[in-house]
Amino acid sequence: MSEAPELPELEESEIHDKKLNRAVATTVVILSVTMALTNIKDGNIVQNMQAAQATQVDTWNEYQATKLKLHMEEIAQLQGGPAAAKAGPQIAKYTKETVELKAQALAAKADYDHNNYRDDQFDLSDGLASIALATTAISALVEMWSLLYVGWAAGALSILFMAAGFAQLPIHPDALIGFLT
Repeated sequence: MSEAPELPELEESEIHDKKLNRAVATTVVILSVTMALTNIKDGNIVQNMQAAQATQVDTWNEYQATKLKLHMEEIAQLQGGPAAAKAGPQIAKYTKETVELKAQALAAKADYDHNNYRDDQFDLSDGLASIALATTAISALVEMWSLLYVGWAAGALSILFMAAGFAQLPIHPDALIGFLT
């Protein structure tokens, strides 16, 4: 019967490298998954922002057209004559429509602003995850745990902003976002 082959004993540096490589691999997997989720949600938010922006522009245009019609009816009423008799009900109709259209346009703007706030959170999460991935990759190349810790810190912040975006938490570094936009 043959004996099992002897396995070479690992040196302490090789064990250290294996631990670092496992930590790097685990970090890369976690960051890749979070980046994928962040990108999907961010894309959906951007679509919602575009729809809200289009609604807002269309509604303001309709508001302006209605205000113009209202103004024309007010002029007709001031001039008197047969058109003045018809102007009263039209003025009431256009006055009501302008109030409704203005409310709709402001609601679309509020929806856009809300989505933009969340978009900032997901953008920041994505940027921090990229920094974390780069730092993590370099830590494996230069075999430095300290760089991996920096990657973990950036990754933790990335996950924090991703969670804040999904949960709609009011975590938003306005100064940093202002600088980046």
